Amino acid sequence: MEPRTVSLGGYIVVLTTIALLAMLGIGWYSYRKSVGADLDDFFSASKSLGFIVISLSIFADSYSGNSFLGYSAATYRSGAWFLAYPQFMIAGIIGALIIAPPLVNLGQKWNYTSPIDYLEHRFDKRVALVALLFMIWGTFIQFTEQFFAMGYLGKVASGGILPYQAVIVIFGLVILGYVGLGGFRGTALSAAVQGALMLFSLFLMLVLVGTLGGFSAQIDTIWRTAPSKLTLPSTSTMGSWYSIVILVLLGLPTYLHIQQFYLGIDNAKDLKTTFRLQAPIFFFAALTLWGLGLYGAGIFPGLGDVQADKLVPYLLGGYVSTGGGKLLPSLISLGVIMATLSTAGAAVMVLSMAVAKDTYKRYVNPNASDERVIWVSRVFLAVFLALALAISFTPDNTIWSWTQLKFEFLLQATPVFVFGLYSARMKSTPALVGMFVGCATAVSIYVASISIPFGLNAGLVGLAVNSVVLVGGSYASGRDEETERASAILEYNSIEFPSEPREAEYVLPAQRKVFWVGLAVVLALLVPWYAPESWNAQTAFGLPIWVWATLGAVVLETLFVVFGTLIWQKQESPTSTSTERAASVDND
Repeated sequence: MEPRTVSLGGYIVVLTTIALLAMLGIGWYSYRKSVGADLDDFFSASKSLGFIVISLSIFADSYSGNSFLGYSAATYRSGAWFLAYPQFMIAGIIGALIIAPPLVNLGQKWNYTSPIDYLEHRFDKRVALVALLFMIWGTFIQFTEQFFAMGYLGKVASGGILPYQAVIVIFGLVILGYVGLGGFRGTALSAAVQGALMLFSLFLMLVLVGTLGGFSAQIDTIWRTAPSKLTLPSTSTMGSWYSIVILVLLGLPTYLHIQQFYLGIDNAKDLKTTFRLQAPIFFFAALTLWGLGLYGAGIFPGLGDVQADKLVPYLLGGYVSTGGGKLLPSLISLGVIMATLSTAGAAVMVLSMAVAKDTYKRYVNPNASDERVIWVSRVFLAVFLALALAISFTPDNTIWSWTQLKFEFLLQATPVFVFGLYSARMKSTPALVGMFVGCATAVSIYVASISIPFGLNAGLVGLAVNSVVLVGGSYASGRDEETERASAILEYNSIEFPSEPREAEYVLPAQRKVFWVGLAVVLALLVPWYAPESWNAQTAFGLPIWVWATLGAVVLETLFVVFGTLIWQKQESPTSTSTERAASVDND
């Protein structure tokens, strides 16, 4: 089958129009509901969103057009070893199990509207500003990626009638409408609806695979045309594999928009349920898209790197050309459109908040009214849309390469969360120096194209240097007034507040040794370094033994997320006093 563009005609036009009008309607509803609202309501929906909305929103936000197009394309180019994709998406949930529980508890106690509120309160304004810049970078690149995905899909789905540039302009205007009107509530409600449509689209993708000859037949084709995509990867590739998983484990929960969704949760019970829902949803979505990329390598062998980003639209065109009709491809396309809209909407919403509330009000005009800050956020919403349009107007890079680049800098904001949320010994000056040194290290390696042993990512090396400076410098400087103040803040990191009839104290997953032992075991099994050459032998569906062993490790990783919520329990002993809690935090 030859890759070709096929117009989906009136089906996709009608479905997309209905969906976009629905998003604008949700934005208008949220606007009417929040007229006269304060910053807390506009930027966090007053922490009133339930676990179903949050679960679907985080799924829709995490699985973007980048996932549907870019990661399927990355699997096409790399082969079976890109099982790293489902692994690192679930690893992102594990990372959130470390960061989100204490952040949500502290957010409830100290009334944080954004994660930057935590950084300024826990450290100081310098740390908050520098970390914010790194987080803005990562979130902006995530936002811009959606324009590439949307442009590719729109052009191919329209049979080339709609130019790539016209598609991304329309896309940007819709986002400006429903995000600018509805604020965080409108964005979250829209994302929840989009997430449900995305899941439906993924189920339809499985139908498409079965219709175009089935999975096994295409795997047989790969064995004939590109067997290296199915055999055990090299040692250096396995090193890169580990690097990617850890990169996202620590990077995904540091996204501004992901943290913002978690801060919208009201209580520990809903937060636990959110994680339990996320794990199987993430597993199903990522595994389906990985399988689609591998399947596409059998149908369309020989696509170039940038051309591979259009794999999903080509598969839809192939379905139409075989007489399958246009309704199913149109419904799948609608899911990709929703994936792209959801991530772009959440990302740009939080970006505009970061500039308006966390920069303008915090550093430029502390006396600005809530109404003015909201107005400033809408102005910067338009600015970020214009910048993303300018960057994506002429695509010259793969979506996956943009994904790797954004994590190089985003990771430098991770240590102040991972260490700062649990230990009062972490201090502001070492945190600031660590971020600068870590960034300089990552940039130097990236710019100089230095080859790192075991395929490690430049951002991870920078993160390691950053962490050593933060932890080493903090402990070397000893205890002082700053650590005492931090102890008073962090004594509530494991306490649900408010809670009836009294504060409920928990032992969080990351506070249990069994969590870290279990994580080490899971990580050890994810990459098949232990597999002998004989495991290249074909088994069920034509896949080699090592792939099935690795799939088993992905299932174990998914179950580990649920395990993390089960060991996240209330203290059996009576709630300790504030002094005892402070001493416990201070001794970490």
